[in-house]
Amino acid sequence: MNQQLAGLNLDIVAATKKSATSTINLDFFSGAGIIEGEIKLASQPVNSKNFSRIELSENIVIVGEENRVVFSEAMAGKTPENLKIPAMASKYIQMLSNLEYEAIGVNIRGFLSFPEDKDAASRYIASNFLVNASWQTLGKSPVRASINLVFDRERSPFYLNIAEAAMRKEEDETTVPIVMFSGSFSYVLKGESAAEKIAYMHEIIANWQTDFTAFNEIINNHLLAQNTTDSYQEMPQMSSYQEMPQIEAYQEMSQTESESETNEFAMNGVS
Repeated sequence: MNQQLAGLNLDIVAATKKSATSTINLDFFSGAGIIEGEIKLASQPVNSKNFSRIELSENIVIVGEENRVVFSEAMAGKTPENLKIPAMASKYIQMLSNLEYEAIGVNIRGFLSFPEDKDAASRYIASNFLVNASWQTLGKSPVRASINLVFDRERSPFYLNIAEAAMRKEEDETTVPIVMFSGSFSYVLKGESAAEKIAYMHEIIANWQTDFTAFNEIINNHLLAQNTTDSYQEMPQMSSYQEMPQIEAYQEMSQTESESETNEFAMNGVS
């Protein structure tokens, strides 16, 4: 049986010409109908000139920066239809069309955890994604690597970063090695007028599950399906994301990312 990613997370990222920091405000979100129902603040908001962040119940985080706004939600324990941020992002974009949007991105993240051995994540990447060569044995510990892949798809480019990181367990503050898979589907806006560009953004957001299906197909049917090297055949089955329902249960401590400069939507993990 193939391994399955844990901690799946969806981001919707809108690139803007104007700063979005002042727009990330719970009172505004509630008054404008962007937030509905029982969603409440989960922690103290962060507001500054260059960065704003609100963390909400149901594992939702919204970030405003100088040139983008990010809606992020943990997927564990939810069906795609139950996710809140697609509707929230669409309402936000419609309400704040004056931010002069330039692009839209759909990002998906997930990881494999290796609690048995501090070097297991390094060996996993080296064994499954790098050529078996003598340089891998140089140094006092297994070589560490970050891999960037670009898939030229018909709908949009798909940027994928595979990197070693670590997560911290809240219950005992211990850290566990992980391999993070961070994917981004990036769309330059189509249309001449602002209204046409907004309509295109709505279309991309409404069809985010198409990108999610592509992410799963590439990861599960190709990358993880290839992981059959002798050194990992006897490793225990990894936890599925359904078994790890809370994204706040971990925090990335060290991640050797080197994202492609052309991928302006790449996100670090929510912490």
